Amino acid sequence: MKLVALLVVAGCGRLDFDARVADAGGGPDAACLGTGAFTDIQKIASASTGDLHTAAFITPDGLGLIWNQSDGANEHLWTSTRTSRMDAFPPGAPIAGTFANANQLGGSLTADGLELYFDSVGTPKNCIYRATRATTSAPFDPPVALAALCQTLDTAGAQISADGLTLVYNSVTDGVGEGDLYISERPSRSTEFPTGKMLGGLPSGIGYPALSADRLRLWFEEESGTAIKIVSAVRISPSDVFSQLHDVTEIDVNDEGDPSLTLDESELTFVSHRDGSYAPYIATRPCL
Repeated sequence: MKLVALLVVAGCGRLDFDARVADAGGGPDAACLGTGAFTDIQKIASASTGDLHTAAFITPDGLGLIWNQSDGANEHLWTSTRTSRMDAFPPGAPIAGTFANANQLGGSLTADGLELYFDSVGTPKNCIYRATRATTSAPFDPPVALAALCQTLDTAGAQISADGLTLVYNSVTDGVGEGDLYISERPSRSTEFPTGKMLGGLPSGIGYPALSADRLRLWFEEESGTAIKIVSAVRISPSDVFSQLHDVTEIDVNDEGDPSLTLDESELTFVSHRDGSYAPYIATRPCL
């Protein structure tokens, strides 16, 4: 949920995930799929800065969090890591790397922690950037714009898949950062993402998507009058358009957006204005 302001379900069963992704970061069995309504909604105190711009991304294993935090002039990406999902996220720190003195917004990370995606204002458009590193203990190298995605569009809201092969994002066509949703896929991490394809069956004025590992379930934020709400959608196969749109009503209080889910879909992070300032929250549901 990018604010200026740029503001930035589920079936049951078992999925066949790549074992490398399921085991990444020591997380839970990714074949266990969260289902039902989200409950136990908690404010993430360590990432609640009261900034005008804010976003929240939870890593696939549920142990890492990325959010935006201001230095007084620009928004930068911060991170916090916990040792168990039972723990609260401790105070964080800026993500180490060589970043321009400009806003970095809406960060997301591959399961192995080696590729970071975010959006920033470039020349001349708002574009999605990628920064890489050789190991998780190293700082990120200078980021590079994904030019194929923003040649004709202003783009934002990037979320990278756990395996690094699928990127979902939105165009920026109005004053609060919403537009249409797009997907770009690549055969391997040694190749570049091609120009994205617009996802069908969805309303306009939406953004900041989160896509399930099997690409059948989607969460995003939608403009609803003067507020923002989180909506889910499903499709029968990755080649079909999305349908069966549902408001995620159990978390809808006051301006909810920027959804992100763990790989097993049992934990959801989002941004809300329910306490009078924008802050990240986390909610859980059973993993069956």
